Amino acid sequence: MPSSDVTGAQGKMSDETAARRQPEPKINPRMQSTSDVILISPNEGHRRALIRGLANQSATVVSTLALYPAYNHLLTVIEQDCDAFIIEIDTDTNAAMNLVETICDRKPSATVMVYSASQHPALLVSSMRAGAREFLSGSVLSPALGEALLRASARRMEMADRRVRGKVLIFWGAKGGSGVTTLATSFAIALRQETGGEVALLDLNPHLGDVAVLLGLTPRFSIAEALANPERMDKEFVATLMTAHRTGVSVLAAPDAYNSLRADGGSIGKLVDLLSEQFPFVVIDGGLSLGDGAGPLFQMASTIYLVTQADIPSLRSSQRFVSYLRAYGEPNVELVLNRFEGRKAQFDDDQLTKTLGIPPKWKVPNDYAAARRAADSGAPVILDKGAIAESLRRMARAACGKPAEGMKKKGFLFGN
Repeated sequence: MPSSDVTGAQGKMSDETAARRQPEPKINPRMQSTSDVILISPNEGHRRALIRGLANQSATVVSTLALYPAYNHLLTVIEQDCDAFIIEIDTDTNAAMNLVETICDRKPSATVMVYSASQHPALLVSSMRAGAREFLSGSVLSPALGEALLRASARRMEMADRRVRGKVLIFWGAKGGSGVTTLATSFAIALRQETGGEVALLDLNPHLGDVAVLLGLTPRFSIAEALANPERMDKEFVATLMTAHRTGVSVLAAPDAYNSLRADGGSIGKLVDLLSEQFPFVVIDGGLSLGDGAGPLFQMASTIYLVTQADIPSLRSSQRFVSYLRAYGEPNVELVLNRFEGRKAQFDDDQLTKTLGIPPKWKVPNDYAAARRAADSGAPVILDKGAIAESLRRMARAACGKPAEGMKKKGFLFGN
C-alpha cells in the first residue's frame, strides 16, 4: 500500500531511527497544499508521475532536474526558495542518499522527500538516516502526497524562527602581495570588537598561509586536518581544529609546512558551510592557490572584498577577476584599494569605476611602517590606533550593519 508517511504502512522504522525523529508539526487536514517543490529524478517515468501528482495538489515545481547535481551545482539549487525537495532514489541509490544528506545539512528549513518504486523497508530506514522526512513509493496517491506537502509547509514555518547562517566574508587579492592577509586578520578582530559576537577566521592558503604568524599563534591543528578528512567533517570535528586568539577570534590556520594538500571545491564548501552554521561571521583569507576549489566560496559569500592597489598590473588582474566572477551570478563585490596614497594616485574614482565596472568602496591608507611592525611582532594592526586600523573598523561596522562613522585623518577618506 503506497504511502508518503514515513511512519505509515511502508515498514516500521528501527528504534534508532524513530528516536531521532522530531515531532511532526500539526496540520489541518482541510488545508490544500500550495507548496513549492524542487524535483530531482533522472528516471523519466518516475519524473512524469511525480509531476502529475504534484499538479493534482496545486504544488508549484520550482525546478526539475534530470540528473543528480554535482556539489557546486547543488549549492545553487539549494539556494532556491522552496518547501520541499523530492529526490528519486532508484537510479543511483548511493548518489541519491549522499544528495539527501547534503541538502538536509545545508538547508534544514526544507523538507527532503525520497521516492522509490520499491517498498523495501531497508530503503525507508536508509532514507531516514540520511535525513529524509518523507518516503514516497509505488504509485503516488494524491491524498498521501498532499499530506506530505502540508507537513513540509508547516515545518518550514516552524523553522523560520531558527538561527540563520552566518555571513561569509571573503578577502581576495587581485594578485600576490596585495596585503590580503593583513587586512583579513585585522578585519576579523574588528568584527569581534564591534559585535561582541563569535567570529571565525579561516586561512584558505593551503600552501604556507600567514594568518597564524600575523596573530602570533602556534596552532595545534590546521585546515590540513579538515580537508584531508572530508568524511569526518562535522561541527564537532571542525570545532576541535579551531584555535582561540586572545581577542576572542576563533582561527583555523593554514599548515605550518609546505605540503601537497589538494583543496577540492566540495571539501572547501562543506568546511565553510559548517563554520557558517556555528559563527555569525566567517572571515576568509582566500588564496590564489585554491584554483577551482574557490568556486563554492564565491557562491556562498555574503561579500567578496577584492583587495588591489592602484597600479596597472593590479588593476588589470582586478578587471579579469571581476569578469571571472560573472560566472557565479552577481556576487556582492566591494573593491578595496590597499596602500592608498591619495595625493600620488594615478587614477581617480571615475577612471577606476570605468575600468573595473565597480567603484572603489574602501581606501586603506599606506602605512608601511605600521604593517611591518605588526607582522614582526604578531600584534595585528587593528590593535594599533593608526590610520589602517580606523579604516578597517569602518569596514567592520558596515559588515555588521552598524551606522558608519565619518573618519578622516591625514587627508585620507576611509570608505566612500
